[in-house]
Amino acid sequence: MAKINFYLRDKEADSPTPILLFVSYNGVRLTKYPTGETIDPLFWDSKTQRAKQTKKNPTYPEFNTRLSNIETVAENILRQYMNDNDQQPPTLETYRDLLNQSLNKTPKKEEVKPLDLFGFIEGFLKEYETKLNDKTAKPVTKTTLRVYRQSLRVLKEFKDKNYKNREFSFAQIDYYFYTQFQQFLVKQNFATNTIGKHIRTLKTFFLEARERGLMPNFSTKKFKVVSESSDAIYLNQRELNTLFELDLNMNPRLEKIRDLFLVGCWTGLRFSDFTRIKKENIDGEFIEMETQKTGEVVVIPIHWQVEAILKRYEGKTPNSLPQPISNQKMNDYLKELGKMAGFEETVSESITKGGIRQTVNHPKWEMITTHTARRSFATNQYLAGFPSTSIMKITGHRTESSFMKYIKVTPRENANNLRELWKKNTPSKDEPFRIAN
Repeated sequence: MAKINFYLRDKEADSPTPILLFVSYNGVRLTKYPTGETIDPLFWDSKTQRAKQTKKNPTYPEFNTRLSNIETVAENILRQYMNDNDQQPPTLETYRDLLNQSLNKTPKKEEVKPLDLFGFIEGFLKEYETKLNDKTAKPVTKTTLRVYRQSLRVLKEFKDKNYKNREFSFAQIDYYFYTQFQQFLVKQNFATNTIGKHIRTLKTFFLEARERGLMPNFSTKKFKVVSESSDAIYLNQRELNTLFELDLNMNPRLEKIRDLFLVGCWTGLRFSDFTRIKKENIDGEFIEMETQKTGEVVVIPIHWQVEAILKRYEGKTPNSLPQPISNQKMNDYLKELGKMAGFEETVSESITKGGIRQTVNHPKWEMITTHTARRSFATNQYLAGFPSTSIMKITGHRTESSFMKYIKVTPRENANNLRELWKKNTPSKDEPFRIAN
């Protein structure tokens, strides 16, 4: 099914910014096409994807008509092509050429394609600074860019070690490259999941290069993204109650951290979301907001602890919640808070580094981070018997496999759950036991 949208190249711009046409079919992007139109973001309505009807922009009728004409052309081209080609959609290059012909545009002279892998990746990252996410239509997050730059740095280190005096071209990207790069990461003493992260990022670079015709024969099949289950912790409901009841009147710094952390524990939101809840997101007994990472709209009931926190800060902050601090500082303070709460239980952490499986014991408070909040929410609701598909509606997970990675149920907890289930189904002493025929 075709989907046609218009987006601003930079919705935060202080002056007119280009409007881009996005066309996809059955979830596959066919083009990101410059319309040739520009508009001041102040006059743009992102919901209608047209210029606002305002006297401050008197030319909006003609402007919107031009966009509608472009949309009609894009629809007609796609329909006609598929009718003529057994309902097969066109390639990105073919569709762009057809748009150029129909809109009487002469494509700009193609720049010389970089043969050097690093030149391509650096250009790709430069584009990403203003790129819109294909799924959320929002700029790519700083976190994503940071991950991409880290992988580029590691790849440069790999080149210096293995290809220092040779041209590092796309032709060298093969299975041998993959095994060499993986071995390099192991020797660098990286954890398995860190190795998997770098390989996943490289696949992103290579798939983009393939789409641009630079690596036409690249296949992802042999580039395996390695991973292992992490031993990340969660806090159970008894521990969350301990935190809530902890007397921190004499320590306002940790009190604010505790309260903000508990909001994350009872909403299931990521740090990037529970630290930006606004007053307008709070509607009666619910919090409703669009998540930053995926653009999913989630609706979450307000837990009684969150309600108490909202009352505590009412009139003190714009959103009746503690003012957030950086993720790194909050992680430091959470460990201090966990130690004060007495979370001294020994937790074993197993991780593979440098190809060697290692097990290290920590007191539980040492392993608390902001992400523990989201993991605690998912695990506690799962243990309470709330359906996983319903929890996913709140956490915003799109697949059950990704959701289940957040569930940190111990073998003992699993056994206890099964025991309680058997107890419920055990006949009473007065009820005769019957064997089914």
